[in-house]
Amino acid sequence: MAYVDDAYGRAVGLGAAEEAQASGQELVGTFPYAIRGFDAEALARSIGAVSPDVLFVSAYLEDGIALRRATVTQGLRLKASIGTSSSYCMPSFAAALGPAAVGLFASDKPDGREVRTDSLAPEGRDVLAWGRARYRERHGEEMTPAALSGFANAWALVGHVLPAARGTGAAEVAQAARTVKLEGGTLPNGAGLDLGGPGTLDAGENRRAVSVIWQWVDARTQAVVWPPAFATRPLQAIPIQ
Repeated sequence: MAYVDDAYGRAVGLGAAEEAQASGQELVGTFPYAIRGFDAEALARSIGAVSPDVLFVSAYLEDGIALRRATVTQGLRLKASIGTSSSYCMPSFAAALGPAAVGLFASDKPDGREVRTDSLAPEGRDVLAWGRARYRERHGEEMTPAALSGFANAWALVGHVLPAARGTGAAEVAQAARTVKLEGGTLPNGAGLDLGGPGTLDAGENRRAVSVIWQWVDARTQAVVWPPAFATRPLQAIPIQ
């Protein structure tokens, strides 16, 4: 696990480390690094010294690109590598790396072009169709992952939470948000709604949120490969450099 040593990087990188260990995988090293004075070659050497099979990277765009380039130039052979939405899923990531991006995975949210409507409940399909049409009218393109996520969250609030609230004050709306439960597929990005309550380890988090795994199948194309209900292409064993 390599991660930028700030609040974002630690939350994602150390969370991934906990998940890996909980699943029984062997964690051979964690590698925090600072953005200021970042030395990608030195970091790649340190990672290579523990001979990992899989590398997880929580990075921003420029440092993510630099680290990927360094692992390639140093000949680090990996069975798989996955990065976060702040770097590995971005078109500019693959544009900078070309063939060196092919086969890599990225963890992110669904976007407006890739959501499989057969994974949605009737409400989710109807709201997605409405949102797609309005977005195309205004922006001339399909919704990005961030746009779809924001739209889905707004619909959860306007379509479900506010109608269930006893008032418009923060306390009443918050209580309604914790009370309303929506099954997966109800929202237009495939999510449901089930917020963790006060005092729980996941307080404020949506337990029925949706995330997907993308794979760069060539230097210009990424496809959703996991979970199966949202996959637009089968998971492929693509050798990475």
